[in-house]
Amino acid sequence: METDKKTVRTIRGLKEYTCLGCPLTRNRSTWCFRLCAPDEDGNGRCGRIAPHGLKGRTQSSIADFNKRQLATHCEKLERMYLSAPCSEYWEPGVRIAEGEAEVLIPLQAKFLRTAGAMHESVCFTAMSDAAVLAVNSISGKNLAVAVSFTVQCPGPCTAEELIAKGRFVGMSGDRYLAESVLTDPDGNEIGRGSGAFVESSVPLSPEMGYE
Repeated sequence: METDKKTVRTIRGLKEYTCLGCPLTRNRSTWCFRLCAPDEDGNGRCGRIAPHGLKGRTQSSIADFNKRQLATHCEKLERMYLSAPCSEYWEPGVRIAEGEAEVLIPLQAKFLRTAGAMHESVCFTAMSDAAVLAVNSISGKNLAVAVSFTVQCPGPCTAEELIAKGRFVGMSGDRYLAESVLTDPDGNEIGRGSGAFVESSVPLSPEMGYE
């Protein structure tokens, strides 16, 4: 965490010290105004323990339980995605966390055009899958599906591997909004996509690989 370093002149020369006041209000008192979001250790932006970041034993147990439930949910989504029939064609890799997902698709000869560039459908698949998985990680117990999804790929792609990172960005009525960024393994951006998703009437179940 960054600290607000100050310099004071003493009889022994200049000396640095840390300002422990509130960095948001610039108030130098020790009173906490409860404006910042504490980090994982419960410390505020001033570096001290934030009163609103403290958790009792019951709260900690609930938080730990929710983390385990979320981890299990994301693992089931990963297995469901990889077990889909179309995944046999794309042979993707996947990582899902709360509100975000990452899809990796390696370059294969069957994806190439005559000129040797990767077909645009691969880019669309990577970005749309990453976005819908990011939405599924936070939606309810039913499968989320796309209402609309738009992609922008400025030029031909010749990367050896596509990496799409999807992120849930907010709600608009009953629609989930998500976006994706497509890069090569070196982090160079290839394309972007965004769209709207809704929760369908199809429940997540072991029959579809959610197990």
